[in-house]
Amino acid sequence: MNIRLCLTNVLPLLPKTTAVMKKKEQPPKTREQIFAEKADNYGICYSTICPLREHCLHSILASYKPKDRIYTNCVNLNNPQMQREDCPLFSKDEPIRMPIGISTVYYDMPGRMERAIKNHLIHVYSRKRYYEYHNGTRPMTPDVERYVRKTLKNYGWTQEPIFHGYVEEYLW
Repeated sequence: MNIRLCLTNVLPLLPKTTAVMKKKEQPPKTREQIFAEKADNYGICYSTICPLREHCLHSILASYKPKDRIYTNCVNLNNPQMQREDCPLFSKDEPIRMPIGISTVYYDMPGRMERAIKNHLIHVYSRKRYYEYHNGTRPMTPDVERYVRKTLKNYGWTQEPIFHGYVEEYLW
């Protein structure tokens, strides 16, 4: 019996659930939806005198914190570094463009260089975090992107890295 003939006879009998289903695209979340989701587990700043409070995520998310909470995570306003122009916790309230996916960086690279760079980045970020960056499941913050570019350059790679794409997200 011809194998092709058997498969042709069986394929129409397979349930339709095995067919490739298109992923439903979700509409982009609004700023309010994003803030409401993040507020419950994000450190809040209740300062009323901070010069950066108008554009700081820590201050803005205070109004999105669920009202039924008795305790919240908040910034220690007694710390002398807080409530100043150079606050170390300041997080701007505008999304930034971050690259995702670094697996394409290795396509034209010699194997020895690829292994050395990959091992170095795994050592710096941990295996789990590295593969989140590698596969594109976690966007690379500007600091991580700079470090990856610097590492490529230090190992002798002169070409510009090509990432899978870019996303715009808040820098939490």
